[in-house]
Amino acid sequence: MSRRRHAQLHLPPLSAPDALVVIDVLQRAIAAIERAHGGEMRAWREMQEIEARARRHGVSICNLDLDPDADF
Repeated sequence: MSRRRHAQLHLPPLSAPDALVVIDVLQRAIAAIERAHGGEMRAWREMQEIEARARRHGVSICNLDLDPDADF
């Protein structure tokens, strides 16, 4: 069984004021990323959930990101 990798951030021991500064910086970064890419991230997460549900039911989904209006 493989372990799922996840992002980690290793910080040195911080004083309480320094830890609060780090928290503020991270919260601002999260907000900026959500403003810039929130819709795309939600769409990607929804597709991941749909694909996971389909796999549980034995269905295969191929996401080709094709433009439905494209002429072939």
